[in-house]
Amino acid sequence: MKSKSIRCRTSDSRYDFGRQRPLVSGTNLRMDPTPNILLDTDMLTDCDDAAALASLHALADRGEARILGVAVNGIDTHGLHGAVVSAINYYYGRPNIPVAMTPRSPGQTPSKPSSYSPAIFAEYPHDGLRDAERPDAIDLYRRLLEESEDRSVTIASIGFLSNLADLLCDEAGQELVARKVRAITIMGGNYPEGNEYNFECEGSGPTTRAALASWPSTIPITYIGFELGTKINTGRCYLAAPDSPMRRSYELAYDSINRSRPSWDQIAVLHAVRGLVHGGRQWFRPVHGRNQIADSGRNTWIPNSEEPDAYLELAAPAEDLSTVIEELMVAPPLMQPI
Repeated sequence: MKSKSIRCRTSDSRYDFGRQRPLVSGTNLRMDPTPNILLDTDMLTDCDDAAALASLHALADRGEARILGVAVNGIDTHGLHGAVVSAINYYYGRPNIPVAMTPRSPGQTPSKPSSYSPAIFAEYPHDGLRDAERPDAIDLYRRLLEESEDRSVTIASIGFLSNLADLLCDEAGQELVARKVRAITIMGGNYPEGNEYNFECEGSGPTTRAALASWPSTIPITYIGFELGTKINTGRCYLAAPDSPMRRSYELAYDSINRSRPSWDQIAVLHAVRGLVHGGRQWFRPVHGRNQIADSGRNTWIPNSEEPDAYLELAAPAEDLSTVIEELMVAPPLMQPI
């Protein structure tokens, strides 16, 4: 895998960015009933990434989403976390979904051993590629966006923001995103103020700040915070489920199949596809404002009802949302597994 220098803006110690409200906010309105989703995931130590991708496939099986591709961020020291994505795609009968890796090297992005990638690489069907053999995630972003209709792509970011920072490092990338993307949901931050893994892990603060500062002001950002995910614990549903790459990940990561695990990433995917309201019921409530990001990655929310961005609060009972998410996590594939 080739090395890439970090070229993003990190101009000051606290970047406070105001944004103008667009005519249509992706936080609460859905123009296309079947959104085109580009997933950006680390698929490393935690198992909620695996369950989030499973949930996205289940939503696609229901006709609620189209999966354009998966960009993987962070570095698995086993060199295999792209194969976990591929194995889940194979399980749901979609082996041709493109999977690409961060172009960054250790020291430029968090680098950790995946909790489950060696087992899944050895035990489940996938495309056979190791991370170093996969294409560049920034090239994948550019290709998929160029091939898409204007304002038709929704990004679900459930990991570090390095791929987005690298995509947005030049005017061409910013213009491409502004033209092709309609909304983004980011699992990151702790609201209204705090520290959170995706924003600060291994010195990620400057990259987080650069990605968010470079994001086009015409596209709303919706944040799923640490505090929201901890209210929705899932995973024990896999105890009675058939063998799968997702079930295996919940066995291996923190014994989550028995202890359960917060649903940070599943909530992000669910919002990216369904928005605030689904089935005539409001599930989330937006708190509008702007994010202030420190060098450390610590975030502070500045409330402002006129801003397009928002973090989400729960608007329905936690147990109801847990039930919805677990139903998606264990939904049998519509297509025959590969």
